[in-house]
Amino acid sequence: MIKYFWKYRYLNFILIIFGCILSLYNLQSFKVYFDSERIIELSNVDKDIIEKSIDDSNLLLLGVKLDEEFSYVSAKSIKDVIDQLDSNYYVKSVKSIFNERVLLSESFIPIPIKLVDLKSADNFNNSLNNIKNFKSHFISKDLKNLLFVIKCKNLVDEELKIDFINDLEIKFSNISRSNINVTGQIKSEIYMKQKILNEIIIFIIFSVLLCSIMLWYFIRSIKLVFACVSSIILSICYSFSISNFLFGGIELIMIIIPAIIFIITISDFMHLLNHKHLTSNKYKLFNYQLLNIGKPVFLTSLTTAIGFLSFTFGSFEPLMRFGVVTTLSIFICLFIIVTSYALVIDLNLISRVKEKLTIKTLEFIFKAFDHNKKIVVSLFLFLSVVGILSINIDNFLTDEINPKSELYKEINYFEKNFGGIKPLSFSLVNSDKSSTRDFTEFLASKKTTTDIVFERKDTTLVKARINDIGAVESKKLYNAINDFTDNYKYDFSIGGVGYLFDQISNELTYEVLTGLLLAIVLIGFIFVVINDFNLRYLFVSLIPNLVPMLSCLGVLSFFGFYLSLSNAFIFAIVFGLIVDDSIHIISAYSINRKSKHSIIQSITYCYDNTFHAVIKTTLIIIVTLIPLLFSEFKSISQLAYITMISALFALIFDLLILPILLKKFIK
Repeated sequence: MIKYFWKYRYLNFILIIFGCILSLYNLQSFKVYFDSERIIELSNVDKDIIEKSIDDSNLLLLGVKLDEEFSYVSAKSIKDVIDQLDSNYYVKSVKSIFNERVLLSESFIPIPIKLVDLKSADNFNNSLNNIKNFKSHFISKDLKNLLFVIKCKNLVDEELKIDFINDLEIKFSNISRSNINVTGQIKSEIYMKQKILNEIIIFIIFSVLLCSIMLWYFIRSIKLVFACVSSIILSICYSFSISNFLFGGIELIMIIIPAIIFIITISDFMHLLNHKHLTSNKYKLFNYQLLNIGKPVFLTSLTTAIGFLSFTFGSFEPLMRFGVVTTLSIFICLFIIVTSYALVIDLNLISRVKEKLTIKTLEFIFKAFDHNKKIVVSLFLFLSVVGILSINIDNFLTDEINPKSELYKEINYFEKNFGGIKPLSFSLVNSDKSSTRDFTEFLASKKTTTDIVFERKDTTLVKARINDIGAVESKKLYNAINDFTDNYKYDFSIGGVGYLFDQISNELTYEVLTGLLLAIVLIGFIFVVINDFNLRYLFVSLIPNLVPMLSCLGVLSFFGFYLSLSNAFIFAIVFGLIVDDSIHIISAYSINRKSKHSIIQSITYCYDNTFHAVIKTTLIIIVTLIPLLFSEFKSISQLAYITMISALFALIFDLLILPILLKKFIK
């Protein structure tokens, strides 16, 4: 294999460039999928309920903040807009305070009346008293915020959805100078699809810039920097092209692929460029590096791929696709790196490398920690225990949205003023009007807002909303509702996108974490197998990678961190990435021990060679990930700071504690 890469280095390079051109052509039809209905498809709930739940995706919540208190003049203007919407081809229905009816319970026979009467100004003023008495959830207590529940139809493509929402905002902005708030699955999908493409471009540009600066500082060779950065960009093109070719686009979570490619490429390149024994014979140098460094590089690619491959055994389709794409991308990335490295040697670029991380600097770092080794170990143990004890699994609909984003602010507007954005559906079969009224009153007592009550034949369908309180708290609510309905003789079932999300999201989170644990154990046994079935390698290979992750979890627990579907897979990614450095150190030590070098000589070799690349790699990765901290998507910013913290902890552990473990267990 080494001879192949050297002999056909230029042919491989031509094939890579040609493939990249085809990839760029393929990306002309690039699409981003935000398919929340896949969660629904995983549910075992009754098909009828699922259909009604899917229908929730056509609901839009529109909020209008009036410049002054609700008045007869403003009410007339708003009613004109609603009348226009009622005749709109893309609107099925509009539910608001203008068509809300209440029962006059003080009369002998309960009579439903409209809450707002616009026949005259006097009638409207009387309506204001009714609004205050009956506490409509379509208007806020200060009578300055109005809610409209719009049921859409025939919005078959994205352009229609965008135009429809823009038209809504224009119509209602003529009534109020304040911002119009619109939320719902349609709005969320459009917002995220637009933002994700912009972020991919911006993050790649800034990350490439920061990566180039850091690489130049360490190696002081523009050509080598260009070779590394080119490998990164080529690998990213291939990654997105694979997804586009296999699946017709990318999933929302695949926005983190560029960050993963950056980390993998930088790590492998920096280790291959770590030369101590230069020779004039180019092939001998290439062969020597591939035999000594190439094997650990391949092993790190394999272990990282195993981490991502664990996603393919789950039942959540977006994660399965993510696992397939990243696994294939890792090996394509390795092919590009080895080919580029062969060209680097052939073009005599290696001789121009100038070491910037001196032995003295390394010794200074060791001494800074060495005198306080016991304190460092104790701190790791403390944080790891805290991390394990504080593991909390929960899921919110807004987990993917950064609180600083405009979308989150709009959602928060409805959460504060109109009873939340989480849609629920309740089916009551063979219930009478009295039972239905008792049921909706009970929902109100549990802070559940009822929007629509449909009565069709023997079935009553109640469309409702709750605040985004999380899957754990929502489960308590569902249990309370089930307990309440047990006292009645009608058949009862719960549905809705919100309910199905709660049912599936926690289950999928556990599924991802189980896959991570299996991948970790498998990686440990790979070390055992390649080291003559020495079981001590299981302990030595896992501890340096588990402890930093658990310590990171311990630190995050002080800031209210919880595991969810949007960040559980991040830890699987982080493990696959931080395991690289420990693999290089353990491999370097093992190779030296198998070459009959003493324990001290083997450790010294790691200090003089491998640790340099590990430190440089970690520093470059941390700096390169800085732009991701400012993402509007929480999983992206979480990937950045979780990787940064874990990588820093892993570096300290690898430099300070891993050598002790090697001396003690690998003799």
